[in-house]
Amino acid sequence: MKRIENYENVQASTGEFARPTAGGYVCKIIDVKDFPVDDKGKGDYLKIEYDIVEGEFEGYYKEQYDKWGGNWNASFIRSYKEKALGMFKHFTNCIEKSNSNYIWNWNETTLIGKKIGLVLGEEEYINSQGNLRVKLVVKEIKTVGDIINGEFKVPVIKKLVDNNSVVNFVEIKDDEELPF
Repeated sequence: MKRIENYENVQASTGEFARPTAGGYVCKIIDVKDFPVDDKGKGDYLKIEYDIVEGEFEGYYKEQYDKWGGNWNASFIRSYKEKALGMFKHFTNCIEKSNSNYIWNWNETTLIGKKIGLVLGEEEYINSQGNLRVKLVVKEIKTVGDIINGEFKVPVIKKLVDNNSVVNFVEIKDDEELPF
């Protein structure tokens, strides 16, 4: 192995790093994609990608994307189906109140670059290696002012297994049929 120059000045990593936790964040919309309803009845929603733009974790998701590549790891869905129009209107109202002189005009690309207040919560999940992990998801849409003024509740973690529930995993060998 070749000798690394200035190796004695490299700080050892513990493998731990600071990441956002459950709470309220001032965010900016990075990208928006419209998914109109298709011939199977799926769709009528916007997929909204965001990043944190204020505080300790400013630019966190961009940094993660640049470092690891792949998918943008901060997004949420806003449905505009008839049964979800009230929630969609709340979303557009929060965007308007958080961005002076902005009026929602039914052009999703005008949302790019706009600020929004997001309350993030933690949820447990099983990763592809079968390990229990925790991810952040958007739990509530707020105005930027609500976040700055602390007008939100930090959600409790959503556990994969709650209240004495039991999850049974069935081991299946390659040559076995599924039991259901």
